[in-house]
Amino acid sequence: MKTTVFIFVLCSLVMLTSCEQQAHKVEDSSNKKIFHKIDPDQPQVEQEILVTFEAPEAYQLQMGRVEGVNMYMGHMPVSVVQVSATTWQAKFQVGACTEPSMRWRVSIPWQAVDGSEQGVYQFEFNTETN
Repeated sequence: MKTTVFIFVLCSLVMLTSCEQQAHKVEDSSNKKIFHKIDPDQPQVEQEILVTFEAPEAYQLQMGRVEGVNMYMGHMPVSVVQVSATTWQAKFQVGACTEPSMRWRVSIPWQAVDGSEQGVYQFEFNTETN
């Protein structure tokens, strides 16, 4: 009995000490050629979020997705529309969650028109609920 309790306590301590908030590293493969601006500056759940992208004329942005980082909530599609030679826009919403602070990741695939390059542009943002 003492051995079982000891093993349980030891395993619990190992699990508790190994649990820590992980820094989420976001890398994109656009080589700093694609930029975005999010509106509003502080997005809210269940309200429209507008993202404007600036990309070289030689790039085509494709339908992407948004997904929760700190809590799995599935993923929602993000449709991207070209509004000028170098400007693209996406409108989407994110759902409410039991977590008061949510971190979201947007992933937008891109490809050079001539097919020589391709990748995924990613960025993250937060929502807060009261």
